[in-house]
Amino acid sequence: MSVRYLPLLLIGLLVVGCSGAAPRRQAALSTPTPQPISVLTPDTAEVRYRPEPIIGQLVLATTIGQDEAPKDEASTIPANTRQIYLVVRATDLPAGTRLSAVWLRGTSEIGRSERQLADAASGPRWIALLLQSDTPLVGGEYSVRLYLNDRFIDSLVFTVGGRRGAISEQATVVFAGERPSGTGPIDAQSVFPPGTTRVVAILANVPPDVGGDLWSRWTVDGSILTEIGADDLTLAFVRTFTLQRDEPLPPGNYTVQIFADQQEIAQGSFTVAGATPTPEPSQAVVEDVRIVRTIEPSTGLPVGARVREIQAPARVYVAILVRDLQPADELRVVWERAGNLVSQQPLSGLSHPANWISLPFDIPAEEGPEPVLYRVTVWLNGNPAGETTIVVYPSS
Repeated sequence: MSVRYLPLLLIGLLVVGCSGAAPRRQAALSTPTPQPISVLTPDTAEVRYRPEPIIGQLVLATTIGQDEAPKDEASTIPANTRQIYLVVRATDLPAGTRLSAVWLRGTSEIGRSERQLADAASGPRWIALLLQSDTPLVGGEYSVRLYLNDRFIDSLVFTVGGRRGAISEQATVVFAGERPSGTGPIDAQSVFPPGTTRVVAILANVPPDVGGDLWSRWTVDGSILTEIGADDLTLAFVRTFTLQRDEPLPPGNYTVQIFADQQEIAQGSFTVAGATPTPEPSQAVVEDVRIVRTIEPSTGLPVGARVREIQAPARVYVAILVRDLQPADELRVVWERAGNLVSQQPLSGLSHPANWISLPFDIPAEEGPEPVLYRVTVWLNGNPAGETTIVVYPSS
């Protein structure tokens, strides 16, 4: 076929195609209801909220069950023990979490236990960390520190071979800001001011039969802060242990134990005071006080006009419009009947930039023939900030 006849053929085909029956028209489809947006990320399907791991309990045990729960719990381990478990009660640990236990005798590390979770622990479960010793543990004072992914969590102190040695009745621990010079009395302190960076524990009247290495354990509010060896000897029958920090010591109650090898020979305590914050001037303002019959429950917003008089008995609301209220501010609503105090309603711990606060009050029935004047005064931080009155009529 000649090329020049090709366009005529295409036109003919188009005409034939258009002359056929018109296609059936389809009914309009309803618009699908939009689905709620998923709370999962679109690419990984992971929940955006991840709960924080919870370490609920630490227990020392010598035997555990199949679920790793401790079968015994003790702070004193029998002599000649070769294995000890630190058993941890944990919740919401993701897969791959690493738990580590560092075992110490005095200040020396004697072992380390590690567990890495292959599966997530979404519910509470016990996880055991085993210390296996080649030789029986000798008697003395021990401790174990728990770490979660290299972050310190908590510690336990325990004894091997019976209870701790008795504290010496001769040795005395006092505390000062400087080491004693030997030329004057010790300026002992039991309370150190905020910002303290240096405390010296002074062990006086050291028994002559005390032998072995002397060291100290410092705890604040029950948590171990540090362990320090003795300072160089400068005075006879006096040993010192100096806690020196670049940053101020945290406020709290401190306890210092002094050990000779593993036997505790003395103990003392002191306090580092917390800084007293300077309160900022209150900016709170009471802008309106009114009595109403009804309020919006979810917002405290007064509904309807002010009530100036009412027939008893009745329930009313004191609606207070406040601005810039902070948790340290205190509101006090005082009701008086005929000049006599009948009720006080204190409020504190609230934070409102601008909002209504409404408090209910039940007015009892009045039996006298004459109406009675009730007065409501709102006090803000000890100062009167607004008031209103209502006349109460007897029921008959």
